[in-house]
Amino acid sequence: LPPRRRRWDLGRVGDALMRDWLLAGILFVFAASPAIAASPWAAFEAPVARVSDGDTINFLGHREACRLAGIDAPETAKKGRHAGQPFGLEAQAFLEKLIAGRSVTVLVYGGDRYGRLLCWILTPGALSANLEMVRFGLAEVYVYDAASPPPFLSVLRQAETEAQVARRGIWSLPERESPAAFRRRMRTDGPTMEVP
Repeated sequence: LPPRRRRWDLGRVGDALMRDWLLAGILFVFAASPAIAASPWAAFEAPVARVSDGDTINFLGHREACRLAGIDAPETAKKGRHAGQPFGLEAQAFLEKLIAGRSVTVLVYGGDRYGRLLCWILTPGALSANLEMVRFGLAEVYVYDAASPPPFLSVLRQAETEAQVARRGIWSLPERESPAAFRRRMRTDGPTMEVP
């Protein structure tokens, strides 16, 4: 028996064109849908070259730094500018232990005003570095732009609430200053080298 032809068999070129048009139509519909607005701009896998602090990393083979989307970790000491915040070094060390030297999956959700990519990082074991930082009380939830909130915001907020209730990390401090407030204070008050 000869091979059975599909009903819409248009030949190799025709099938490829039909597939391309269908994909373009599907992408158009999804791009216009608000539910897909939080879809990543790009995704790639790369080895981590450097963990700059508790929420910023660099990759081998990529020029841009990556800022973990949706979180803000305590500031680490900046040479000649300030001594850093409590839990700043702990946050950096935790993130290093989680991802340093490993190849991770990076979902890019945009960029910030400093030219860094806003990323959601997945470890080889499929843990979210962003979520783990919040869950262990080493970062707080941070929304850069209310018009385009970070991915998985509700999950991050739930993890933050659990860390607060359990008094983990930054939430164990009797008096705490958010990293954003700390940066504002450093800009207005000038550098200080006091040890926190």
